Amino acid sequence: MVSAQWLSNSSAFSARVSAAFTGALNTLSRPEHARRLRLILICLLACWAAVALTRLIWALVPSKEPAATTAPAVINPVASGSSARDAVSVDIDSMVAWHLFGEAGATAVAMPLPEEAAQANSRVGIEDGAEETRLQLTLRGVVSSTEDGLGFAIIENSGQQDVYAVEDKLPVPGEVVLAKVMPRQVVLDNGGTYELLVLYEESSMGASGAAVPAATNTPEPPEQVDRREDPETTNLAQSYRERLYQNPQSLADVVSISAVREGSSMVGYRVSPGKDAEQFKQLGFEAGDVVTAINGVSLDNPTNTMVLYNSLRTAADVVFELQRGDQQLSLSVNLDAGASQ
Repeated sequence: MVSAQWLSNSSAFSARVSAAFTGALNTLSRPEHARRLRLILICLLACWAAVALTRLIWALVPSKEPAATTAPAVINPVASGSSARDAVSVDIDSMVAWHLFGEAGATAVAMPLPEEAAQANSRVGIEDGAEETRLQLTLRGVVSSTEDGLGFAIIENSGQQDVYAVEDKLPVPGEVVLAKVMPRQVVLDNGGTYELLVLYEESSMGASGAAVPAATNTPEPPEQVDRREDPETTNLAQSYRERLYQNPQSLADVVSISAVREGSSMVGYRVSPGKDAEQFKQLGFEAGDVVTAINGVSLDNPTNTMVLYNSLRTAADVVFELQRGDQQLSLSVNLDAGASQ
């Protein structure tokens, strides 16, 4: 009975709700009611838009921060200092004796700059194992020298003397600079190879410090053969250099080269004419000449050939040191540094 009554009441309630909803729809479907409803909705949307626009404007306008009215609370307050009896006394006189900022009246010691110290270290021991140079230079005197190898030296070349400092280029073919100055000798940097130019040689009384000039034991200078002013020789030398770097095998038609040894040590290279003997003589060579050095670089070490190969690319001239029988010759030829490589 209770269930049937409850179902009856539910059905009646649903019917009433449906009837009310249907009546509301019929009412709203009327034109005058629909216009009122649209007007109300438009007014509500306009009010909402005005409120949103006002909030946006106030959000963009900067406002001043309110000043703090009360001091912030300190969570862990700092404890008060110790009493006067806990203070440690300071010995002022002892601190002054430390000379933290230098001693008053003391002589200032000049500290070398990093670049100067690096250059000084680069000259340490470069004379060890260096051989005497074959360049036609004469060391006439040492003006001054320091422990780190700096100084000035008087060097003679082709009868002309001049004073040179460390890192100065010397007036000889190739990249030769003065690398180090010592009391009795200087060190030359010849294209990356260190060579010695000696002023004095110790005599048999070297234990007592006596010394004699090296010139007393210096052999006679080689005969000078200068072809640098001959334009035909210059053009021929230029063409040989171009062939050396463009087609080295083509030089076999011009000159024949063979190594010369004395025992187990190498002396140099013997040169002989190829197909064109006239060009060979035009350069100043003769059949059987032994080339012992080029631009001061000795040919007794095969590793020096790469140094020569690189240096001859930009050399303005070239000096061959020759052994012709028992005679020593120095042959100079112009390469014209402005020529195309």
